[in-house]
Amino acid sequence: MASSYGFQPTTAPGREGAPVEGQPAAPPGDQAPPAAPPGLGGGAPMMVMFALTLVFLFVMTRNQSKRQKQLESSLKSGDRVLTQSGLVGKIVEINPNTGRVKLEIAPGVNVQILKTAIQGVDGGETPAETKDKAAEKVAEKASEKK
Repeated sequence: MASSYGFQPTTAPGREGAPVEGQPAAPPGDQAPPAAPPGLGGGAPMMVMFALTLVFLFVMTRNQSKRQKQLESSLKSGDRVLTQSGLVGKIVEINPNTGRVKLEIAPGVNVQILKTAIQGVDGGETPAETKDKAAEKVAEKASEKK
């Protein structure tokens, strides 16, 4: 009978071969239980996967920061840029000491942003260019009708 203190009593003399209460019976004969199949080196594969993930993240982060520094160094006044928040504007002034840029987002509306907030140079057309092209199309259609 098991004790209520959490430990198993030893077997009584003469009962060495009998199973202790609460323990599974030993297999018949002197056969040892079958061994577990060999693993792949314990935790080595898991460590390799973890290391590869860290290397991959390091390389991705490094490439992104290199690209951002290259973009920041190529900026000049007059460039139309797109910010990470979605603002599109023209660079009016660049302050190299503080890393801030003055951006004109509408005529007479200037905001200061960090250089790091610039996502890229805007490749789209300006509103003035769009109006000019629309006016050219209207003029072409009018000349075709004559």
